[in-house]
Amino acid sequence: MQKTFAILAFVLLVATSTFAHFHCSTAEVFQNIRAHHHVKAIQASKEARTIYPNCETEDYYDSVYTKKTTHFQIFYTLDGPHKTTTAYVDTLAKALEDAWNFHIQKTGLLKPQGDSISYHYQQRVEKGLYPVEVVEMTLFRDIAYILKRRCLDGCYAITLISEEEPYSSTLMIENDFMYPSEFSSSRDSVSYNGKSCFYNKPALEIYNIPHNYSYAKKWSNALRVTTTHELYHAVQVRYLSPNAGSIWFEASAAGVEEVVNPDIDDYIQYLSKIAPQVGTPISELGSDYALSSLYLFLYNHVSPKFDKSIWESFSKNPVQPFEYQLTQTAKKQGLSADSLFHEFAVRLSFSGKRAKLANESFLINKDQSSWPEFRHISTNMLTTPPETENYAYNFYTGDKPNLSNFVGKASVAIIKGDSYTIRYLPTLNSVDSAYSDIRNDTGIDSTVWILSRFSEETKLPYEVRDSTLRAYPTPWRHGSLCFTPLPQNKDFIEIRNRRGNLVTKINYDNNTHCIDERDVKSLLVPGIYRFRAGNSGKLKDFIIVY
Repeated sequence: MQKTFAILAFVLLVATSTFAHFHCSTAEVFQNIRAHHHVKAIQASKEARTIYPNCETEDYYDSVYTKKTTHFQIFYTLDGPHKTTTAYVDTLAKALEDAWNFHIQKTGLLKPQGDSISYHYQQRVEKGLYPVEVVEMTLFRDIAYILKRRCLDGCYAITLISEEEPYSSTLMIENDFMYPSEFSSSRDSVSYNGKSCFYNKPALEIYNIPHNYSYAKKWSNALRVTTTHELYHAVQVRYLSPNAGSIWFEASAAGVEEVVNPDIDDYIQYLSKIAPQVGTPISELGSDYALSSLYLFLYNHVSPKFDKSIWESFSKNPVQPFEYQLTQTAKKQGLSADSLFHEFAVRLSFSGKRAKLANESFLINKDQSSWPEFRHISTNMLTTPPETENYAYNFYTGDKPNLSNFVGKASVAIIKGDSYTIRYLPTLNSVDSAYSDIRNDTGIDSTVWILSRFSEETKLPYEVRDSTLRAYPTPWRHGSLCFTPLPQNKDFIEIRNRRGNLVTKINYDNNTHCIDERDVKSLLVPGIYRFRAGNSGKLKDFIIVY
């Protein structure tokens, strides 16, 4: 007798277009399930359970075999549309145990909890083992109910979560990484249980886009990356129901693929979708998979156990979004989510060819030179001062943007030849100082102004908050010498020596004006000086030491 389920699912799909990207239809699945939210346990109708109305799911397979490992029980067949090979199953078994060892033994996450009866083949699962079924993904049980698309554009795998057994799931994985064309008239048939049943014959191969090879031919790679991803979903539901719809479900699962299988690079294909979308909040990028880049930043540059802490935070605060969980997790570790997000944005700005300027320890991931370049907007195109929404980042090139009312965090990357310098800009004064240095250095090839806002609510401040005119730093020893806050009804600074003699007059056009180190040393010898804005008013002291 078929077991009844209230089904939630994670599905890995591949689209057929030449320029298409792999994606997950989880959102579609959740929409389908929420349409039936009033049903606690669903027994699908015959139309929902089958592809062809004259055949049941069981009519497409005969003998079901099983292979047991330390933590898994794999179910498969050797003939019919779901057929596989023992070599395939052996490779799958190793990939599953490797994924288990990383998620459970190395990272310390909760163990996935398996269903007592497998979903597609309806086989009893040995207690303590997790069920994995090898199936033709266009013919798995209840597919017409679970997925409107029916995997006719290609599926890698699906993790089905049952509400009948809380936190439990079954993993179904593609049997050969091939799929039929949605418009194909090529059919095949099987004869079991006294009837002939037709199905669309798989003829198209699923590809690894970054390295352009067929997963149908290199199925061991497909098995490694898919088991890592899907088993992570089985772990995630021990902490949070997928009904929560968090962006972090797919972002972290795609990121962990790369950590466990760095040679496959399946995650890179998603990045091109968000590369043009600078300024868009991370929850609105349209590709949760692409936020694998944020997972990799946290894993490689904060802590390999950071994601475990995020999921533990989810379990305590299940109604809160990912941004809240990141904030709380960072706070527990004495860190600032705003600062972490800004550092992520700084390193993200070096994607593509710019990554070749940086050493590996700086990059989000060592293969960042293979990423698409994220969009950089010329400041000449700006008609208003830049603003950044919460949970977003922006990259600008060219002259200094007007940040007088900017809310968030700012930095500038200065590129000279094959080297770079990152200057973090905590105040408006530091912005002006950096720009003064940039303007006076003819060896600079380009600059990238990096702006981000996680949940920051404060404008970039002046270094001093009162209206007292002053020079800084004083005593001056190196770097830029700056004057602030300068009145807007004047347009030049007078600098006089200790006796009151005029040393130089410098024009300005902003609230703060900075002189770079080279000019300071050419104009001013060590000693005490005085300055004022315009040619009248009280003189203010500052000291030069070098």
